[in-house]
Amino acid sequence: MAERPLSPHLQIWKWGPHMLVSILHRVSGDGLALAGLGVLLWWLGALASGPAAYETFAWAATTPVGYVVLVGLTWSFFTHMCSGLRHFVMDVGAGYEIGLNRFWSIASPIIAILLTAGFWALILFR
Repeated sequence: MAERPLSPHLQIWKWGPHMLVSILHRVSGDGLALAGLGVLLWWLGALASGPAAYETFAWAATTPVGYVVLVGLTWSFFTHMCSGLRHFVMDVGAGYEIGLNRFWSIASPIIAILLTAGFWALILFR
């Protein structure tokens, strides 16, 4: 019987920033689909139900937990967008060089955090 090669597994692969960005892309997409859809439907339902329902939604959104959810959704959006743009560039055939790939893998989450902070600074301090 011939020896068959083993599939690569986690003990063989070295952890890298590209793996983190890939995982964050999936997690942020799931977060947007699940939590984002819930918040969107609640907001639309409150808009359609009248001022009292919208006031309840606005109260819940401005509680500390509401701000955590909204900031989390904003971070998820910008993280998903930045890593999606990175993947789009790679789909075109660019950015596969190791140094450039590593740079954008590290830069994507940092840019997403900066965009989230800038977005909320614009909202809260305007």
